[in-house]
Amino acid sequence: MTETRALRDIDWATVERGFVVREKLLALTGSEQTARTRALRDLRRMAPDGEDVRPWVVTVLPILLDLVADPEQADRGPILCLIGDLAGADRTWQMAGETLRAKQLLAGHAGLTDLLTDSDPQVRDAAAYTLRAVTRLAPGLLWDRYVEEPDPAVRVTLVRSCVLAGAVGTGYEPTKRRLAWVAGSDADLRVRITALTELMALLNPPPFDVETARDTLLDAYRAGLNREPEPLDDEVAPLLAGRRMAARQWTPGYNQVLSAIRATYRNDAAAHLDLLDRMLALDAWDAQQDALHAARTLVQRLRGPYAPLVSRAAGLLSDGEPQVRAAALRLLHGADELARPAADAVWAVLPPATDRIRPSAGDGAFAWVVPGAQGPELGPAVRLLAGLRDERVLPVLERLLDEVPDAAGLHRGIAGFGVRARGTSRTLRRHLRALRPETFAEPWRFETHRANLLRALTAVAPAEAAEHLADKSIDVATLGLLARAGRAAAGRIPAIRTTLTCGDPALELAAARAIWLVAGDAEAATGVYDRYFDDRAAKPEHAVAAIDGLKELGIRVKSRTRRLSALGGSRIDGAVAAAAADALWWIAGKRDAAQRLGRVWESQPLIRPRIARLWVETGDSRHAARHARAELTTALRHNLSTHGVLAGTIGDDERLLELCRRLAGSG
Repeated sequence: MTETRALRDIDWATVERGFVVREKLLALTGSEQTARTRALRDLRRMAPDGEDVRPWVVTVLPILLDLVADPEQADRGPILCLIGDLAGADRTWQMAGETLRAKQLLAGHAGLTDLLTDSDPQVRDAAAYTLRAVTRLAPGLLWDRYVEEPDPAVRVTLVRSCVLAGAVGTGYEPTKRRLAWVAGSDADLRVRITALTELMALLNPPPFDVETARDTLLDAYRAGLNREPEPLDDEVAPLLAGRRMAARQWTPGYNQVLSAIRATYRNDAAAHLDLLDRMLALDAWDAQQDALHAARTLVQRLRGPYAPLVSRAAGLLSDGEPQVRAAALRLLHGADELARPAADAVWAVLPPATDRIRPSAGDGAFAWVVPGAQGPELGPAVRLLAGLRDERVLPVLERLLDEVPDAAGLHRGIAGFGVRARGTSRTLRRHLRALRPETFAEPWRFETHRANLLRALTAVAPAEAAEHLADKSIDVATLGLLARAGRAAAGRIPAIRTTLTCGDPALELAAARAIWLVAGDAEAATGVYDRYFDDRAAKPEHAVAAIDGLKELGIRVKSRTRRLSALGGSRIDGAVAAAAADALWWIAGKRDAAQRLGRVWESQPLIRPRIARLWVETGDSRHAARHARAELTTALRHNLSTHGVLAGTIGDDERLLELCRRLAGSG
């Protein structure tokens, strides 16, 4: 290897760090591989100057290009890749300063595009990468070269460079059509999956061959192509800012490709489940993780036979890959009642609670308590079992009242068990008596903790909560607790009576229910309900609350039957009409209003569970069977919104389907 003439002729004394740069360039022309590798690394580290490059870069680019042009030069490919890095090949947006000068020099080099046809595939690959630096100055015919390129690895780089060139050359629309063509026709798996991922990263991708894309995706998972890239050397930032950004934003899984394939299936739950089953059957943790994440949105959106999927997720709770275990638990945690068959598997992966329980981040999702943003909180597995009312967690929840009393979700979990958790009442009362505001750093934490304890105690032992409600200020939440405490809260009757005429509809209605359940005063409660249940000026939610209050009073308010019957007209809000029909059945045994709820069923899907329960209770399914059968053939959940559904509402939809099966069967 001989020095180039330019390397000898330059006055290195006038170049910033000239002699150091010259030494590195001399090492590149040497015969020792270790020295050449070190020189390439050092030149990358010396080049950055903030977001620009140092002035010596423009000086050495012609020398580096001469080295690449020499067929006898070793490491031509890595040197050409260095040229691309120095000229900002992964920073195509940067068009200023020394970087712009480097790009302009590179764009004027006559032999740059000729390197795309070099006999060395490593040089061709580096040329396909380096051309990104000049896409804004001299967009090349990269797609034509893709057609002729025999090496798959080079075609991968060409495809990625073609996407960048499309922004300033042919445009994105032709680029998207070509990517779809490559994804469906290239013989190499890596090229096809690259084209798919690039295509899905663009806005509004065109139609593509779904079956080929599905097979490509599954084969890519099998081949292990979806792996996290190697970490980049921090010392070369921001020279490789684009690559650093790509590595930082990278996430496991071909999620966009998977989402695009699933989007073509629309509401076909069987097609979705078939694809996810295939992914879960692969011996690839990334495929299983992506399938479990996709399955969660599927369960929330579509109705389908999810028992096999739940069983598979339960089996993956003990998988050796922590990300798969966490994804399986997340799926189950978001499936509400559908996850009940997996309760035993969830219980089995929880750690033994023999020692004192402390917040643990190391155990991840399967710890009893984990650190949260506002402090300790129940782990996802514990919240799942508590949500399913699995009594095996009750003893541990009672222990946590003493060991981690401020854990978020703890008191709600206990309250969900109702009177089945009565054994925790003594501990809850002890904590309420021991509460002192001065022991909390902030007043709101004291109020929040006290409110949580009161809700839990009222749920598990309503009569024992009365003494702790004696000094609590009256609001909607307190009135709800007093109503639950019942006759034991008789000491608050004067305060409740005062609220009956406070002028706030929400407070008055809550007080009306409380005065009935605490004092048994039906007349006082009815006086409030009469002001709201058939008042056209009242908000629908207030009218519904008043009608439900009348329903609770039963036969005592039979004189309101005529007024309730008038609430079935077509101009009445659907929720009000359904509540009135429900009240008429329980107060007077009238079925007529329930039989006229078909229009409400069609117009307000969120009210369907209430209507279905009423139709089942009245036992007259002749008018309901048609609606029930139509609901059973509907793929989307009745409570679906643009953001899916919450975990708890999945159970609501499943219960609606069960009611519809009863109605359709009896009809």
